Amino acid sequence: MTKSKNIDLDEIEKITYKEKLAYAFANLPGTFFGSVMGVIQSFYYAWMGLQWTWIVIAQIVYAVWNVVNDPIFGNKINNTRYYNKKKGEYQRYMPYIKFGAPIFSLAFALVFFPPGIWRGEQELTIQVWMFIWYMVTQLAYDTMFTLVLCAHVALLPQMTLNQREREQTQLLCSVFALPAILIGFIVPVIFLADPTAESVLAFQFLVIGLAIFGVIPYLILSSVVNEHSEHVPEKQTGLFESLKLAFKNKSFIVYVIYDGVSVFIINILIVSLPFYLTWYLNTLPGFNPILFWIGPILCLFISVYIELKIADKISTKAALTYSQGVLAIGFFFIFFASFTLNWVLVSIGFSIFMLAFSGDFIFHNPMRSDTIDWDELKVSGERREGLYAGIGPLLSKPMISVALAIPPSVMAAFGLIYIESAEGLVATQGLDMARLAVNISIALIPGLVALLGVLIWIKFYPLTGKVVKEMKIELLEIHKEKRKKLGQKKT
Repeated sequence: MTKSKNIDLDEIEKITYKEKLAYAFANLPGTFFGSVMGVIQSFYYAWMGLQWTWIVIAQIVYAVWNVVNDPIFGNKINNTRYYNKKKGEYQRYMPYIKFGAPIFSLAFALVFFPPGIWRGEQELTIQVWMFIWYMVTQLAYDTMFTLVLCAHVALLPQMTLNQREREQTQLLCSVFALPAILIGFIVPVIFLADPTAESVLAFQFLVIGLAIFGVIPYLILSSVVNEHSEHVPEKQTGLFESLKLAFKNKSFIVYVIYDGVSVFIINILIVSLPFYLTWYLNTLPGFNPILFWIGPILCLFISVYIELKIADKISTKAALTYSQGVLAIGFFFIFFASFTLNWVLVSIGFSIFMLAFSGDFIFHNPMRSDTIDWDELKVSGERREGLYAGIGPLLSKPMISVALAIPPSVMAAFGLIYIESAEGLVATQGLDMARLAVNISIALIPGLVALLGVLIWIKFYPLTGKVVKEMKIELLEIHKEKRKKLGQKKT
């Protein structure tokens, strides 16, 4: 190990630009689908008229299924040892990516195609059938999401140990994610902020187009990127033994909390935004949507530069500390500025928020990769990306359900409910109460969660820059020995 101290960690285990592009391109389907799924409450609550109580029940079932299925499938992926004769390598992740992609797309599309004759019907029988469709299609979607996305997420850490290579690849993922977020989220919001029969039909055509497109990036990825056979374990590890080992990893425990916080924030934002546009921003005197979003969009690009600099000069932990802290400040600014009914002040709040928004997109996967590296070095002695991709969301998957359930529950509590005769949402307790409801949902609640998250992160996350550097050097030697044993030579 002493000889290895002089290794330039920025020059080790380079991956080709073609591989980076293929991996980043395969980030598109999940981003598209996840963004569109964020407006599911606008579709079912505001358009179809599914009552909020059924939504909450479905989300409880969904949360339980998420907690159960992710570790099971994650461990199954991790224990997979499939020999690809064409490539001459053992694989764990590619079979799920390649063969699961078409089913994943189909499951996504079905969510948004309940029978149209159910719309607006408040009769118990119809509500039950709508609830069943709402719940079952989400469960099918999430099952395929777990299999395909877990495999995709698990792939990057085993592609390279190089922190800069991981961050550059993840940055490319973010570059691809930007248009995906714009198309996959903003366009559906336009269709569903004030839904009509024509706009919903256009939205459903968009869903079909995204589902068909979603298969292509995964097929490209499976043909371009190779797996490292030396990292595929020969022996299988049982689920409970795997879980026991994972919870010996302190960085993993903190990661689970971080993942839950970050996923909750993005999901409650996506769910709340259509209601926020309709019931708050569009009601403000003199509101100009173009001028409103100029500052936040500029700050989003500035945030990429700031956070990459922090990571380069200090560490990934420092970059994510900045990200979470500024997010909390931005949320609280938005909430308190909302009482002024001044859209310029609210825009400033969104600009502050956007100065940190890119952090999770760039550093989430590299930070999770560090946790997996630490597991290999100090806990299990094996690469367990698939397992960590499965058990990592132990908190975040239930938090998705919480994020989906909170907005309609808060709006119902403040009188913003679906009225059958009006065929849409009505502010039954007045506009001021409706405004307060959507601001609590989009700013106050995520602000409190972000604040709690950053305090836990600063106090307990152990992988500082120095620790990560020493860990990489030791792992390089371990991987060399593994390749020798397998009879492979790294080119």
